[in-house]
Amino acid sequence: MIGRLRGRTLGEIRVRSAQLAAVLLERAGWHPEGREPSDERIASLVQGGADPAALLADFRARAAPVFPAMDEPADAAATLRALWPGEAQSLEAAARRALEGRFDLLGHRELSFGDPIDWQLDPLSGRRAPLVHWSRIPYLEYAVVGDHKVVWELNRHQHFVTLAQAYALTGDESFPRALLGQLSAWIDANPPKRGMNWASSLEVAFRAISWTWALYLIRASAELKADVYRRILGMLHVHARHLEVHLSTYFSPNTHLTGEALGLVYIGTHFPELRGAARWVERGEKVLFGELGRQIRPDGVYFEQSSYYHRYTADFYLHLALLRRQAGEALDARLAGALEALLDHTVALMRPDRRWPLIGDDDGGRLVMLKRRDSNDFRDTLALGGALLERPDYCFGAGAPVPELVWLLGSGGPARFERMGMRKPVVPAAYPDGGYFVMRDGWGVEANYLAVDCGPLGGLNGGHGHADTLAIEVAARGRPMLVDPGTYTYVATAEDRDAFRSSAAHSTVTVAGRSSSVPATPFRWANRAGATLIRWESNEAWTAFDGSHDGYADLAPPAEHRREILFVPQRAWVVRDTIVSAGRHPFEVRWHAAPGLELDPADRTCTLREPQGTGLLIAASAGALRVEAGWSAPVFGARVASAICVWAMGPEDGNVIVTALVPLGQGARPVVNFQEDRVRISTPAWTQEILVAEGPLRAVNE
Repeated sequence: MIGRLRGRTLGEIRVRSAQLAAVLLERAGWHPEGREPSDERIASLVQGGADPAALLADFRARAAPVFPAMDEPADAAATLRALWPGEAQSLEAAARRALEGRFDLLGHRELSFGDPIDWQLDPLSGRRAPLVHWSRIPYLEYAVVGDHKVVWELNRHQHFVTLAQAYALTGDESFPRALLGQLSAWIDANPPKRGMNWASSLEVAFRAISWTWALYLIRASAELKADVYRRILGMLHVHARHLEVHLSTYFSPNTHLTGEALGLVYIGTHFPELRGAARWVERGEKVLFGELGRQIRPDGVYFEQSSYYHRYTADFYLHLALLRRQAGEALDARLAGALEALLDHTVALMRPDRRWPLIGDDDGGRLVMLKRRDSNDFRDTLALGGALLERPDYCFGAGAPVPELVWLLGSGGPARFERMGMRKPVVPAAYPDGGYFVMRDGWGVEANYLAVDCGPLGGLNGGHGHADTLAIEVAARGRPMLVDPGTYTYVATAEDRDAFRSSAAHSTVTVAGRSSSVPATPFRWANRAGATLIRWESNEAWTAFDGSHDGYADLAPPAEHRREILFVPQRAWVVRDTIVSAGRHPFEVRWHAAPGLELDPADRTCTLREPQGTGLLIAASAGALRVEAGWSAPVFGARVASAICVWAMGPEDGNVIVTALVPLGQGARPVVNFQEDRVRISTPAWTQEILVAEGPLRAVNE
């Protein structure tokens, strides 16, 4: 214990000591929250007494503090049916599958956890976590618990929200009956502090948020009985106290910590009859505001260098802004500034198809599952940000009102979005603190787009980062051509965990068969590449990037990868990769094609094409071309085949390779000619030369 506490401040030592003491008391069965509250215990936890009928009557009578749809779910449902009839049908269909015990979770479809539901089971492996104190469960060990992500995804109870939405849409009492039956069965099967589903405080928070939404949406149902409501209220107290004591201040002080704090604010705001409510709100807000400057870099990039967890963070703080409205508070200036920084960067990374690159880890989870979306679809975040912050450029990013607005802002939410109008974004293209740089020639659906990563591996130990330094994503004429492969799995024993986060899986360079950063465990690295921005310059005629990293400094002799990119709008990118070293090393330049593209390799060119004809020509100045089979994970837990174009350079081939990336349409194929000091790209409509001799890349127009 002394070793764990060394170097901490006195306040930190007190908090950590309290956490360790709580664990010991829980294990011994002496902690007051170590069992489900009895009727007598609930009476001491609730203000104004604990008469079940009175508690339920008060719950039904009071106005929902934040979300209008919780007061008028039928109005929200009618708006949803009128504006998005297909979404209403999808919600009801998903709810009926949940009634039958069939669940779509992450990238898995039609999962069954048994009848009745076995809340500790991973149905993919058949493994079942033991029902022991949560601190004794090695939840990252696949051999013991199976895939913990699948177990936890079900136990977030986000399908409860779907069941409640279906009740609002149909009035069918079978939905709240099943919801409350499953919730009661869960309480029976998951005693406080025991089992897999108490092992992560973030999971506790997300579950409490799901219960909150579900309870408010079904509170008019005759199926919600007074004794059941009182029991759930007692367990919400246990959830809040667990969060309060076991905040991830030391274990995972990232989105775990902010998500847990948001859970405290949710419970305290929506269940004010609990005596701890005001304290939980205060504690949660203190953590969330305290993390603003640590987890969000000055340029607005989330500090773990993950676009998906960046979206999580934006959602957490957007919900915090909504939750603070219940006290009639104006939007705090610091919170508004942080949200705008987060959302500016979200807009900047948006591809022309209004999807986002999945840079770093993506776990496929959602704060509240109000609608199923693809993992790379962040439009609901921007739509809420646009309506809440009155930013027409965020509304442009969303493209149109989204169904989630009905639930979050009430039946008038879509109209509120429409009143904002839309304006093309004027946001930075360079994010030097986070290390992201974006080249685009417009905001239309046929724009050309490139994003390059020249930032740190991310976070405290790089846990959610990938070995993707200097990797790029490319969309040509609006269509994704070169993509990040995603994440696929967090399972510690799976080779795919390291394969998907390796340099070889990304559109970057590997030297001597190595990744630029080398993994140690599923969420730690043996060494992390350090990136350096050398140049970023942009004008109306061209945009230039120049960066390097030291991920190969331990080779003999040491090597550095330097990547320069010059973009001429509407025409092409030229990339110069240099291995800076006193000696020669074999290296490979790898381009990860989007799934579903047709590849046509020939000599030193490879053409990527969609069936509709849009494509990308990749042409290289040197090296031997081969095409490898690869994988992409569009959603956590599922993968699809893709291909990787590889140019291999032996020691005898030199230490520089120049690559042209030329968007293709329906017209004649461009001709790329590599000369000693320049690249010449010709089409019937234009010719472009890029000088690639010594010095910076330079464009010469004809």
